[in-house]
Amino acid sequence: MRAFRRRLGVVAGLALLGMAGAAQAGDTLRMGTQVLVTGDSVARVVELLGTPAYKEPIENRFGAYRGERWQYPLGQHVVTLTIVAGKVGDIEDRRR
Repeated sequence: MRAFRRRLGVVAGLALLGMAGAAQAGDTLRMGTQVLVTGDSVARVVELLGTPAYKEPIENRFGAYRGERWQYPLGQHVVTLTIVAGKVGDIEDRRR
C-alpha cells in the first residue's frame, strides 16, 4: 500500500510539472540579462520589450476601464502583460 501511494504521488507530481511548462504566470520575466518584474512601469516595459504587437482594454463588469493587456510574440512564446495604473500587474508567458 505504501508503494502504491508513493507511486501515485510521483505520477501526480510529474503530471503537474508537465502542465506547468505550457503556461506560466508570475512575477518576473527575464530578457537576456534584464528582468521585468510585477510593479515595473510602462516605460520599463517599452524599454525592454518595445511596442506591443497587440493591446486590448480590460473592463470591469460595468464597462469601466481597468487597464490593458499587452501581448508580445517572442519566438516560440507569447508574453502577455496586464497593465494597471501604468504598472505591470501580471506577467504571463505561454508557449505557442
